[in-house]
Amino acid sequence: MQPFQRTAAVFDIDDSLLDGNAGTIFTWYLYSNREMAPAVRSQVPRALYDYARKRLSEADMVALGSRCQQGLRADRLRELARRCFDKHVKKRITQSGLRTVRRHLLLGHLIVVASGSPQFIIDEIGQFLHAHEAVGTRAIIREGLSSEELVAPIVFKEGKRERVKEILARHGIDASRSFLYSDSVADTPLFEEVGHPVVVNPKPAFRSEAVRRGWDVVEWRGRWKTTDEETTPMTDEWLSWEA
Repeated sequence: MQPFQRTAAVFDIDDSLLDGNAGTIFTWYLYSNREMAPAVRSQVPRALYDYARKRLSEADMVALGSRCQQGLRADRLRELARRCFDKHVKKRITQSGLRTVRRHLLLGHLIVVASGSPQFIIDEIGQFLHAHEAVGTRAIIREGLSSEELVAPIVFKEGKRERVKEILARHGIDASRSFLYSDSVADTPLFEEVGHPVVVNPKPAFRSEAVRRGWDVVEWRGRWKTTDEETTPMTDEWLSWEA
């Protein structure tokens, strides 16, 4: 039998597999616990303000999530990501998303989770889901410290398509035989590559586009775990970034 039956299932994380945005949650966690370097932390409110007023793009915010970690030790970031996942992220995984991952695992498919969120938190999600590959936006580590410089391309739009296709090629898998589950119009370049596009929880405009193209549309609702809610609620500014 060929490895992974020559089929992959690629899962976007934010607002599809996860009820929320992993990068937003992790950045909020670092900010609210004062784990960021002071000079970096002071820039975050302004960035949220500018994003809310469309002065920063979604791509800018994807990059910001990893750049906010500059000056922190990689081992400390791994520890913080594990804590954040256990306390705030794990319970946000959707029931339908979890069942879909498990179904593809039982079918012997290669499981890839891919998100523009920081690599540290995506690693935790991938490990929990038993994914074979976890792709996030990665900052370059220098002398054990996270830097402002990011590994190109960031995992967004064409950059996400490029990173995922590199993984599939490494495993000898053709994208035309693969599945993609995502809510995001930004993933259109990758949707156009795969043979089995599945649009999850789309906003109305993207739903119409998905229907026009003949892509499957599904709704993933309901968290798999609903206890132990966050003790520190996110502010409206954080929620607007997450939307």
